[in-house]
Amino acid sequence: MTELLSNQRSVSFIQILKTKLLKWKYGEKLETNGPIRILGNLPVFKIPGNGKVKLGSKVVLNSDAKHSNTALTFNCTLACGLNGTIEIGANSMLNGVSITAYDRVTIGANCQIASCTMISDTDFHPINPGIRMRESMGYRIDHSVVNKSAVTVGNNVWIGWGCIILKGVTIGDNSIIAAGSVVLKDIPANVLAAGNPAVVKRSL
Repeated sequence: MTELLSNQRSVSFIQILKTKLLKWKYGEKLETNGPIRILGNLPVFKIPGNGKVKLGSKVVLNSDAKHSNTALTFNCTLACGLNGTIEIGANSMLNGVSITAYDRVTIGANCQIASCTMISDTDFHPINPGIRMRESMGYRIDHSVVNKSAVTVGNNVWIGWGCIILKGVTIGDNSIIAAGSVVLKDIPANVLAAGNPAVVKRSL
């Protein structure tokens, strides 16, 4: 049983100012449920159309390559499609993570996601080779033909360095995804999964 704890992270005046700057820039497209911690550079948000980013209290967005104790190679990047939503639960920590939501990506509370991890609910491009050829030659295409399916990461999940989480996947509470894994199918709660494609290695 997980012990109920209060968050001990402090939020500095500079971090509050960074949050206010992002709120000013993105307006109602960015929702925050309490203070958040922005370390290093400002995260990169792309929120067109009806897209929305929702951040829980004391979420950490770490893009601080200089002072981080891990090899951060990216700023945190959260990109929505025209109707996409990204929601991150309270106390979760993202270290140089890239998330793309054409539909919806939901990260639970108290998660830890390591650098170089990419999470996407879309294929980005059509599977049909004829349509894809037209796209590559600059023709307008109907992006509704591009496959997309929501991604859900439960509470207290640890995703290791350099993982790829693809469309339609659910990862259960308390599970660990080992570094370098490619998650193509659902992972249940309370397990360690690893590999390409990721499979359950043992229960926790």
